[in-house]
Amino acid sequence: MKKATFIIMALLLTGGLAQIFPCDVTMEAKPAGAKGQIEIKLLVECVHRRCPVKIDMTKLETVGLTIEKHGQWQDLGAGLHRLDMVVSLTGKGNGEIRVLRQCPKHGLQKETLEIKQP
Repeated sequence: MKKATFIIMALLLTGGLAQIFPCDVTMEAKPAGAKGQIEIKLLVECVHRRCPVKIDMTKLETVGLTIEKHGQWQDLGAGLHRLDMVVSLTGKGNGEIRVLRQCPKHGLQKETLEIKQP
């Protein structure tokens, strides 16, 4: 009986933790055509079906890089959105893109994505 109770509690806890972060933010990076430029595909998947934060409210901060081209958010369906960008690193080190989304239910979500030299 204790084992069954433990399993049920573990499942409930795992399901609750899955809802802490309202969005899954990932990135794909590859060298762009021009020397030193990197093509970025930023993907945001909204976990909640009725996300109260519109994708246009997503803020981007950069550290150690410059955004050369900034596209528009594209809705890929099923809560998945994509933003295409081209960036250049400003120094010899790595750079970062910080994705910020302010959710009224879960607060500030901040994801940091590292951009490395190609």
